[in-house]
Amino acid sequence: MEKLEYNHRLSRKGYAGLEDQLEETMPGVEIDRSTLWKKARQDKDGNIPNPKVVEKAKLIDELQIQVAEGSLSVSGSNVVLTLALGPEHLGRVRGVGAGISPRQYFNLPRQQRVKFADQLKESVRIVVQEDTKKMEARSREETLRMEARTKQLVEAEREHLLSQLSQLIPNFDPSMLKPKTSPC
Repeated sequence: MEKLEYNHRLSRKGYAGLEDQLEETMPGVEIDRSTLWKKARQDKDGNIPNPKVVEKAKLIDELQIQVAEGSLSVSGSNVVLTLALGPEHLGRVRGVGAGISPRQYFNLPRQQRVKFADQLKESVRIVVQEDTKKMEARSREETLRMEARTKQLVEAEREHLLSQLSQLIPNFDPSMLKPKTSPC
């Protein structure tokens, strides 16, 4: 753990969950990796407890200002987060989440860059939706089967009761048990 200088505080929600949360609280604002990286290291009150992270966060803020002013140009893998923290490690991209390699992230033009978390969420949503439909259909079928079985049991019990009554009571008329309808 000594090599981990800038520990995040995301717990299980990860970068994808943080990005969703920021999109809800900051609609219309493009959230880049440097913003995600800073927010991932803040506590619930928005403070950054680690002094090393505070330094990098200030550097990121300065670089973002320079980019906004046009005095610094960023492109490809040469972005604010990379300028602040140094080059990306092989096989992973900081501020994106697990499973995204630099080739996947940086080799696509900005317009075509795929949000992998969004694709995953959409596929999970579709699977859950399909499973829900299947469960609802099974539930309806089971309800219909149970209603039919209940009707059969009630009718069988009624017939059994009527046969017992006709054996016990001489001249028993089963029509006596039918509910009488009164004229309105």
